[in-house]
Amino acid sequence: MVITKNISGLRPALLSLTCLLALTGCPGSGDRLTPDEEATVIMMADNVCFEVQDAGDYQPADIAINPRGTPYKEQNIIFDPALRVTEGKLCVPPSFYTFPNQGEFIVEYVLTSPQHPDKTRKMVAGLGISQGHIHSISLTDREIMRPNSETGKP
Repeated sequence: MVITKNISGLRPALLSLTCLLALTGCPGSGDRLTPDEEATVIMMADNVCFEVQDAGDYQPADIAINPRGTPYKEQNIIFDPALRVTEGKLCVPPSFYTFPNQGEFIVEYVLTSPQHPDKTRKMVAGLGISQGHIHSISLTDREIMRPNSETGKP
Protein backbone atom coordinates (compact mmCIF):
# COMPACT_ATOMS: atom_id res chain seq x y z
CA MET A 1 0.00 0.00 0.00
CA VAL A 2 2.84 2.38 0.80
CA ILE A 3 4.51 1.62 -2.53
CA THR A 4 1.29 2.45 -4.40
CA LYS A 5 1.02 5.83 -2.70
CA ASN A 6 4.65 6.72 -3.54
CA ILE A 7 4.19 5.73 -7.19
CA SER A 8 0.89 7.59 -7.50
CA GLY A 9 2.56 10.69 -6.03
CA LEU A 10 5.33 10.35 -8.58
CA ARG A 11 2.99 10.44 -11.58
CA PRO A 12 2.02 14.12 -11.26
CA ALA A 13 5.70 15.05 -10.87
CA LEU A 14 6.68 13.11 -14.01
CA LEU A 15 3.76 14.59 -15.92
CA SER A 16 4.78 18.09 -14.85
CA LEU A 17 8.38 17.49 -15.86
CA THR A 18 7.32 16.07 -19.24
CA CYS A 19 5.07 19.08 -19.90
CA LEU A 20 7.82 21.48 -18.89
CA LEU A 21 10.30 19.89 -21.31
CA ALA A 22 7.70 19.85 -24.08
CA LEU A 23 6.95 23.55 -23.61
CA THR A 24 10.49 24.82 -23.16
CA GLY A 25 12.47 22.31 -25.19
CA CYS A 26 15.83 20.85 -24.36
CA PRO A 27 18.98 22.91 -24.36
CA GLY A 28 20.84 22.70 -27.64
CA SER A 29 23.32 24.46 -29.90
CA GLY A 30 20.75 27.11 -30.87
CA ASP A 31 20.39 28.11 -27.22
CA ARG A 32 23.92 29.44 -26.87
CA LEU A 33 24.22 33.11 -26.02
CA THR A 34 26.97 35.02 -27.72
CA PRO A 35 28.71 37.85 -25.90
CA ASP A 36 28.17 41.41 -27.04
CA GLU A 37 31.03 43.24 -28.70
CA GLU A 38 32.13 46.50 -27.12
CA ALA A 39 32.46 49.31 -29.64
CA THR A 40 34.81 52.25 -29.28
CA VAL A 41 33.42 55.72 -29.87
CA ILE A 42 35.31 58.35 -31.87
CA MET A 43 34.41 61.73 -33.36
CA MET A 44 34.85 62.33 -37.08
CA ALA A 45 33.90 65.86 -38.10
CA ASP A 46 30.37 66.29 -36.66
CA ASN A 47 29.65 62.56 -36.66
CA VAL A 48 29.76 60.24 -33.66
CA CYS A 49 31.32 57.03 -34.98
CA PHE A 50 31.73 53.53 -33.61
CA GLU A 51 34.54 51.28 -34.75
CA VAL A 52 33.54 47.87 -36.12
CA GLN A 53 36.33 45.29 -36.10
CA ASP A 54 36.31 42.90 -39.08
CA ALA A 55 33.34 44.74 -40.58
CA GLY A 56 33.21 42.71 -43.81
CA ASP A 57 29.75 43.19 -45.33
CA TYR A 58 27.97 43.67 -41.97
CA GLN A 59 25.40 46.46 -41.87
CA PRO A 60 23.08 47.71 -39.11
CA ALA A 61 19.68 46.02 -38.76
CA ASP A 62 18.69 48.21 -35.80
CA ILE A 63 20.14 50.80 -33.45
CA ALA A 64 19.13 52.06 -30.01
CA ILE A 65 20.55 55.30 -28.62
CA ASN A 66 19.28 55.92 -25.11
CA PRO A 67 20.33 57.79 -21.98
CA ARG A 68 22.12 55.51 -19.54
CA GLY A 69 19.67 53.79 -17.19
CA THR A 70 16.69 53.86 -19.57
CA PRO A 71 14.47 50.85 -18.76
CA TYR A 72 14.31 48.30 -21.58
CA LYS A 73 10.59 48.85 -22.21
CA GLU A 74 11.19 52.59 -22.68
CA GLN A 75 14.14 52.31 -25.04
CA ASN A 76 13.86 53.82 -28.50
CA ILE A 77 14.93 51.25 -31.11
CA ILE A 78 15.15 52.21 -34.78
CA PHE A 79 14.86 49.28 -37.17
CA ASP A 80 16.55 49.38 -40.59
CA PRO A 81 18.28 52.70 -39.86
CA ALA A 82 19.55 54.87 -42.68
CA LEU A 83 23.14 54.26 -41.55
CA ARG A 84 25.99 52.29 -43.15
CA VAL A 85 29.23 50.73 -41.93
CA THR A 86 31.94 52.30 -44.06
CA GLU A 87 35.68 51.69 -43.71
CA GLY A 88 35.12 49.85 -40.43
CA LYS A 89 33.03 52.59 -38.82
CA LEU A 90 29.34 53.12 -38.17
CA CYS A 91 28.86 56.90 -38.08
CA VAL A 92 25.82 58.69 -36.69
CA PRO A 93 25.43 62.14 -38.27
CA PRO A 94 23.58 64.96 -36.46
CA SER A 95 20.78 64.61 -39.03
CA PHE A 96 20.08 61.11 -37.66
CA TYR A 97 20.52 61.81 -33.94
CA THR A 98 21.58 64.98 -32.13
CA PHE A 99 23.40 64.34 -28.87
CA PRO A 100 23.02 66.96 -26.12
CA ASN A 101 26.01 68.77 -24.57
CA GLN A 102 25.91 66.71 -21.34
CA GLY A 103 25.01 63.16 -20.35
CA GLU A 104 25.79 59.49 -20.65
CA PHE A 105 24.34 57.25 -23.36
CA ILE A 106 24.29 53.57 -24.22
CA VAL A 107 24.31 52.82 -27.94
CA GLU A 108 23.39 49.30 -29.03
CA TYR A 109 23.14 48.07 -32.57
CA VAL A 110 22.80 44.75 -34.34
CA LEU A 111 24.84 44.03 -37.45
CA THR A 112 23.76 41.48 -40.05
CA SER A 113 25.52 40.07 -43.10
CA PRO A 114 24.09 38.57 -46.30
CA GLN A 115 27.12 36.25 -46.43
CA HIS A 116 26.61 35.11 -42.81
CA PRO A 117 22.85 35.21 -42.19
CA ASP A 118 23.16 32.96 -39.12
CA LYS A 119 25.78 35.18 -37.41
CA THR A 120 24.40 38.46 -36.15
CA ARG A 121 26.65 40.71 -34.11
CA LYS A 122 25.40 42.85 -31.22
CA MET A 123 27.56 45.87 -30.56
CA VAL A 124 27.35 48.03 -27.43
CA ALA A 125 29.08 51.33 -26.73
CA GLY A 126 28.96 53.65 -23.77
CA LEU A 127 29.57 57.31 -24.41
CA GLY A 128 29.75 60.30 -22.15
CA ILE A 129 29.35 63.89 -23.17
CA SER A 130 30.85 66.68 -21.11
CA GLN A 131 30.71 70.25 -22.34
CA GLY A 132 30.07 69.00 -25.86
CA HIS A 133 33.08 66.63 -25.89
CA ILE A 134 32.34 62.95 -26.47
CA HIS A 135 34.33 60.13 -24.89
CA SER A 136 33.93 56.41 -24.18
CA ILE A 137 32.62 55.33 -20.79
CA SER A 138 32.95 51.93 -19.12
CA LEU A 139 29.96 49.64 -19.40
CA THR A 140 28.51 47.70 -16.49
CA ASP A 141 27.60 44.01 -16.59
CA ARG A 142 23.94 45.07 -16.83
CA GLU A 143 24.66 47.03 -20.02
CA ILE A 144 26.75 44.47 -21.91
CA MET A 145 26.95 40.68 -21.91
CA ARG A 146 30.59 39.75 -21.55
CA PRO A 147 32.18 36.33 -21.87
CA ASN A 148 32.91 34.54 -18.62
CA SER A 149 36.56 35.12 -17.76
CA GLU A 150 37.06 31.45 -16.91
CA THR A 151 35.19 29.78 -19.78
CA GLY A 152 35.15 32.50 -22.44
CA LYS A 153 31.37 31.94 -22.73
CA PRO A 154 28.52 34.22 -21.51
